[in-house]
Amino acid sequence: MGIKKRVSLSLAFSLAFTLAVSFLTLYLISSQILERRIKETYRLVYDNYRELLKREEKNLSILVSYVPPYSTYYYREILSETKCEEVAYYRITSTGPYYGISRQYPEGCFFMGVNLEEILRFMESLMGIDWVIYYDREFVPEISGGNLDAFMKDKVVISNMVIDRFSKQYVLTLTLNVRGYMLYGSFLEKILLMEVPLTNIKGVPIGRVILIKDVSALYREAYMVFLVLALYSVFVLSFLAVVLFRIVSTVVNRIVFLKDITARIEKKDFTVAHLLENSKERWKDEVYELKHSIYNMALSLKSTFEELEKKKSELEQLAYYDPLTGLPNRRFFFDHANLILESSKRYGNPLSLLIIDIDHFKKINDTYGHEAGDLVLKSFADILRKNIRQSDLSARLGGEEFVLLMPNTNLQRGKVVAERIRSAFQNSLIVYEGKEVRATLSVGLAGYKAGVESIDDIIRMADEALYKAKELGRNRIEVYDA
Repeated sequence: MGIKKRVSLSLAFSLAFTLAVSFLTLYLISSQILERRIKETYRLVYDNYRELLKREEKNLSILVSYVPPYSTYYYREILSETKCEEVAYYRITSTGPYYGISRQYPEGCFFMGVNLEEILRFMESLMGIDWVIYYDREFVPEISGGNLDAFMKDKVVISNMVIDRFSKQYVLTLTLNVRGYMLYGSFLEKILLMEVPLTNIKGVPIGRVILIKDVSALYREAYMVFLVLALYSVFVLSFLAVVLFRIVSTVVNRIVFLKDITARIEKKDFTVAHLLENSKERWKDEVYELKHSIYNMALSLKSTFEELEKKKSELEQLAYYDPLTGLPNRRFFFDHANLILESSKRYGNPLSLLIIDIDHFKKINDTYGHEAGDLVLKSFADILRKNIRQSDLSARLGGEEFVLLMPNTNLQRGKVVAERIRSAFQNSLIVYEGKEVRATLSVGLAGYKAGVESIDDIIRMADEALYKAKELGRNRIEVYDA
């Protein structure tokens, strides 16, 4: 056999072997990538759904007891007049399914929920997700609340499923009995179906939400990549294929390395930045430039997050404290005062409240200027802080009016504290631009007694006492007398 023939046979054998290995390798890689993309799609959809629910749980946990009437988004229903444990679950009502939490209010245990359909429609607009909500037929009598005919109105029954709501009509033709997730469809037309159990307050699944995502594009993309690479491999000699494969492998490894780095950066783990800085590169190419872009981005994000945390702390300070005096503000006071009052009511402990007003404060501003007035306010705040306990709650209600709430303090003791503060302020010396500025206080004192429902009642009584103190000549303390 001539050398030309041997070279030809060797080349043909090498090419056939290379093509077979290339086809098999491409098929395995495409399958794994496709499977991973499907799982990533499932995790992305499911994680976004759970993130939306967690965000709503957080909103509901800080939502005040007032819910706007005729609201289609929020839902409130009393469960009992006793205490309850705050748990998250789905609640089926005549107006639809809601996701929310059991939450304790002064009036009793309430279910606070958000409209599940609104959440799903938001995902539909955001991610192109279709969906369907259905209940297991055996649980329908239980969740209908005894009014089965009204509950079943406009609902679709398929086998053992009672379909409540859905995004598009075609979803009713799909296989909805899904556990976890599954693929449905033909060779190039694939739909990913994902199950989200609907659990009641006892944790028992009573139905499901099926999230539906068209992943046909992923399959067409994967098969197209396989076909293009296969056709390309036909025209490539074994040596060039090996060299190309090694180059591609190197590039892929570099990209995977950057992907892992960005994934950790996405989780706010900025400690990986030094890996980018210290990693060695053989080529100064686009991946190299991408690496440095990611490195710069990581440093920028780290700085941004640190700045945001600082701003967040500053905003919290502004939200709850008066910037001039450093005392808690009106919002902080009312957020905590009712809790102190409830404790006094429960255990029968005494409670006293002072409403304090700086006498003729407007005259001080008009005579000496607003900067002098600010100095008076800060001076009083310092005296107030020095003459109260750590358990007392003081605040600036506004202008020259202050409040002091003293738990475990009767009226007699409260008057002693008030007199100490009044006397200390009267005897304090405030100097502004070489001039002495003196001021006095009028104080109204009231305490908790039977029949008081809220802190506003005690403030009203203390205000009446304060008014009396001003009528009797100011610079004095008056105790509320019904």
